[in-house]
Amino acid sequence: MKTRIVMALAALGFLFSMISTPAFAGQPKLGLVIIAHGSPRLEWNAPVLALEEEVQTLLSESDNNPFSATRVALMEFNEPSINTVIKEMEKDGIEKIYAIPLLIAPSGHSQFDIPTILGLYYEEEMAEEIREEGTTIVDTKVNITLGPTLNSGDVLKKIMLDRVRELSISPESEGVVLLAHGDNYFEPIWSSLSAEIGSYICAKTGIEHYNYSFVSVGQEFMAEGVPVVLRTAEKCERTIVVGLYLSMGVERMADNSAMSIGKMKIESKELLKDYNILFAPRGLLPDPRLAEWIVEKALVWAK
Repeated sequence: MKTRIVMALAALGFLFSMISTPAFAGQPKLGLVIIAHGSPRLEWNAPVLALEEEVQTLLSESDNNPFSATRVALMEFNEPSINTVIKEMEKDGIEKIYAIPLLIAPSGHSQFDIPTILGLYYEEEMAEEIREEGTTIVDTKVNITLGPTLNSGDVLKKIMLDRVRELSISPESEGVVLLAHGDNYFEPIWSSLSAEIGSYICAKTGIEHYNYSFVSVGQEFMAEGVPVVLRTAEKCERTIVVGLYLSMGVERMADNSAMSIGKMKIESKELLKDYNILFAPRGLLPDPRLAEWIVEKALVWAK
């Protein structure tokens, strides 16, 4: 009798352990891939790669983590590449992947490059260009769903508000300038996002002067960013400049920007030295809210 009871309890224990796994009752094994642009500079990739552990920790704390694997992948420049990560997941038996692009807003990267690399979109000229850049287009049987960019929700507004508050001391006499990559093809979306962030910051802080400019890196800061910063600085006693960039602070951009005119080299610091301008040292990362945003989107998809 005791033997039968022990065997029955053992069977029930096995059954419950099966129910608690994502593969129970025909459920596929799920993978979460966080895709960032990537950089040749390892120090810029480091905070992005750190998100992998942050997201894994948050998922492990949820009532029932549906993901068997969570990885960060880089679109270009460095490993782990998108192809490397997805092939490793496929080898580990992952059947469905939620790929979420860690990009600010819709752009050529999110709408064309990443879908092409994932094998979700094909246009011959674009595919050839990606191959010429040394990027491998994924060939897999795994089902892949592509998620939204970071402008979905209010995480960008909240982080940018905090970046301003970190530098603000007298809102009534200050102005704010937001710098972002921008994308000419998707300019209405980027302009709307930048204006929305500005309205949010001004409403929460009492700062009245706000402007934005689309700046990549290098000389673009001199041509596109400096004029907007100067116009704001002429109206305000203090100007706070923040950047809608994933892992780069605008302080570094301002410190290293220069423009050559003939034999003459003009540095941005020289043009701005007569004004009270503060450049944010951090971009979006590090910040725990990005990991929380990823987990929120992933769990909704998994359901």
